[in-house]
Amino acid sequence: MTDDVRSSPHTGTVLPEGRPFWIVDGRAYDFTEWARIHPGGATWFGPSQGRDISALIHTYHRDPVRLRKFLSRYEIEGFTERDVLPKLGVPPFLLEPDFDAARDLPRLNYADEGSLLAEIRTAVNARFAKRDLKRLDRRFDLVTWAIGLAHVAMLGLFVGGLAPAWAFVIVMVLTRTALAGAGHYHLHRRWNDKKRLQTPLGKALFDINYVGTSLIGTDGHVLLHHPYMGSGADVKKTFFDGMLRLHPLLRVPGYTLHKLGICLLGLSMRAREIARFEQRGGNAAIRADFWIVRAWLLVELVACVATGHWLAWLVQFFLTLWFNTFLVVSSHDFEDDAPDDLSVIPVALRDDWAANQICLSYDLTIVGNRWIDLWLSAGLSPHRVHHVLPYQASGFANLKTEATVRAVSEQAGITWERPRNLLFDRFPAVIRHYLFRPVKALPPPSPPAGATPLVSAGGVPIPPGPVERPVRGGQLGMIVRYTADGFRGVGV
Repeated sequence: MTDDVRSSPHTGTVLPEGRPFWIVDGRAYDFTEWARIHPGGATWFGPSQGRDISALIHTYHRDPVRLRKFLSRYEIEGFTERDVLPKLGVPPFLLEPDFDAARDLPRLNYADEGSLLAEIRTAVNARFAKRDLKRLDRRFDLVTWAIGLAHVAMLGLFVGGLAPAWAFVIVMVLTRTALAGAGHYHLHRRWNDKKRLQTPLGKALFDINYVGTSLIGTDGHVLLHHPYMGSGADVKKTFFDGMLRLHPLLRVPGYTLHKLGICLLGLSMRAREIARFEQRGGNAAIRADFWIVRAWLLVELVACVATGHWLAWLVQFFLTLWFNTFLVVSSHDFEDDAPDDLSVIPVALRDDWAANQICLSYDLTIVGNRWIDLWLSAGLSPHRVHHVLPYQASGFANLKTEATVRAVSEQAGITWERPRNLLFDRFPAVIRHYLFRPVKALPPPSPPAGATPLVSAGGVPIPPGPVERPVRGGQLGMIVRYTADGFRGVGV
């Protein structure tokens, strides 16, 4: 196997080869040189190679108009929007079997002038200077550090016999939730990835609640979920739908064991897979932050087991995992295949990107105070602003700018709904969906050898996904395979 092979044999991921290209507004560019000097770091260019990144260009910058003068320098010939990777370079199990990016990526209005996004951005930029928002980001980080210290202190008190088990469980659930919320915002931030060894621990905190996966979150969450929310390219929904293939009675133990495997071994196996295949030659920067958090999770487990507190660790693992899983899926309407939330958008804005983001995202409330709810909800208290302005670097900045975003939206005819109550509104809905919905059918198997290959709209062959292995033993075999996939790092 040569060093430049980038297709992963374990997940079925197929990444582009040959000259790098990116598509923006129908034109092709080679951003290889620009990636080296990009102010936001080069991280974003690797996963998005071979894709149409128009939505990212227009929605992830405070002033995207300034980018136009750079684009012409890197324009190339030989590629069109029909040449984009059909499966986006992600594991095919995260997409519907017939998904084709050239055909299925949403075409919404996120223009730099005239769109709702442009109006919101103009109003926010006029009201808030960058330095003011950065000051809020620093305060957000200070609170994050304080919560992190409380998390570590509680572990020390508990294993030292100075704190009861019930207090340990409660504090672990709350601090893990809050720290993962901070990691969520850090995942969107700039990242100076020119150094070989680096520790942007804020990003890796996304993993602390056993649900997030920071190593692939840059792509799956930041680059695919946010710009393409609710579409076939939104892998966030598909990620959690995996448990629906189990019988309702098997979903709680199956998903718990699957995630336990990911926590203990699977995500580390996935990191090795990414380094060997999905990052050319394995020469990407060493993600020291990722390995530090992975080691810390094991340290917590070993400390509890060594002091006889293994049951308390399992209880906090279970409660943290399920609370945060339900919390994450509560921030959108994933229960319906065709959500009706878009019916409230004025007809003139039905195809507007920002209008869709606002109406398909839910702000969440628990105690009623937005600043406290920010931490209790893993950063999802101001979720609508976060989706409209994903480049803002903290929940504090989102809360501060919410009134401005709301005013512009209401002026455009979009009613700004009240935040959804997490415990009494959203939790019952998502529990019914994920724990009681009938078994979801497996996707059709890949075509047999010798069959005519599928092609994209541009005539590019669509690589077949990994063949669905027949599952012996019915649902018992399914739960064994699902659990084993967690330990193997398949499914993340």
